[in-house]
Amino acid sequence: MLSEVAKRGVYPLHGNKLGIYRIPIELTEKSEISSIMNDLRNSGFKMDTHADRIYITHKWTEKGNDPVTGEELSADLNITVEIVLGEVVDLIYQIRQLEYFGDPYWIKNYRQKADQNAKMVIDTIIRNTKIGDKLLAHWQKAEKLPAEAALKKLEELAPLAKNPKVRSATAPPPAGPSAVPKPAASPQMPPPTPPPAGGAGSTTISLSGTGTSYGKVEGPIDPKFQEKRQQVGTFQGIKVWGPYDPPGQLGIWGDFVCVDFDICVADGACIEACPVNVYEWLETPGHPASEKKAFMIREKDCIFCMACENVCPPQAVKIFNKG
Repeated sequence: MLSEVAKRGVYPLHGNKLGIYRIPIELTEKSEISSIMNDLRNSGFKMDTHADRIYITHKWTEKGNDPVTGEELSADLNITVEIVLGEVVDLIYQIRQLEYFGDPYWIKNYRQKADQNAKMVIDTIIRNTKIGDKLLAHWQKAEKLPAEAALKKLEELAPLAKNPKVRSATAPPPAGPSAVPKPAASPQMPPPTPPPAGGAGSTTISLSGTGTSYGKVEGPIDPKFQEKRQQVGTFQGIKVWGPYDPPGQLGIWGDFVCVDFDICVADGACIEACPVNVYEWLETPGHPASEKKAFMIREKDCIFCMACENVCPPQAVKIFNKG
């Protein structure tokens, strides 16, 4: 119970068993529920949500033989992990009595298997969602861990994760003045070719780093930034344009729904105004303008109504209508 992040073990509860994790991060926005569920959508779990809680259920089938008749038997079992959001995040699971699933008396080591599957679900939640991102930021800030050490700690904490998300421990070098291409001097000069963008959902940059390029940046966003900047990578499939030197300098994000993260002050007007839910909050600890940004995770859903661009107080948003 002394560890700040601990697998609390299994405790008796009215004939069942209860396991609890407590994680010292804050998740209070409704948009963060959708983010977590989207991150887990390809994990094969059944998901449900109510108020500030998310329910993640893993199902499996046990097969065996009747010890008397030799008949082949099977039973469908499940375990549910409950994510409770708030100023701290609790991950809770309850191991029901075997009789809950009928009379599969022939199953051996049921509790151990259920406990192992619950921990697999929890490890997958930690490794594959923004809970892991926030843990990394927490360790780097509270324990002064470098990004590589924090990433190793996360991997050791959640070794049972299913298809764990690949994270980079190092950020790419910032695009300094010499790396930023100048506009073409004549029509004969071809524009610079940006690096290829990754596939949908690809992430080639890290939000953590040791960058010291801090400074207040005033709006509005430069509408010709794609002619003046180089693409330095992608984050969950979204293009990122340098200079990029996290955590103090984050560049401009997006292809046609674009936000200058160095100007964004997390006012939230764009998130409220968007009728198709293009944006969600993204934590950016250490950035001088604001420690979260409006992230265009569903950029492809944009209907080009321009509502977000029109309501942004610091004019950090620029929409390029593809039509």
